[in-house]
Amino acid sequence: MKTLLSFRGIALSALTAFLFLAASTASEACSACYGDTSGSKMSNAASVGISAMVVIMFIMLGAVAAFGRHLAYRAKHPLPDYNELLKEDEKPPDPGASS
Repeated sequence: MKTLLSFRGIALSALTAFLFLAASTASEACSACYGDTSGSKMSNAASVGISAMVVIMFIMLGAVAAFGRHLAYRAKHPLPDYNELLKEDEKPPDPGASS
């Protein structure tokens, strides 16, 4: 019977736990997230950076939503077939003729 955790699994779990504990102090929130309004350059820069990321995120989400809406519109209103367009002209195009 195969063991539940092999040596590789235990080593990977130990490495993950070590990295999580080592990085926990460096991954604290910035002063802008805590509401520091002291007016320092660092907090102003963090506020502008966060605002820029939020604006960019909403622009990208809006673009994805607009593309989805465009696809839904095209699905409900497909273009006519090529043969139907030819019927309107009554004559197929001459492939050898130049315009």
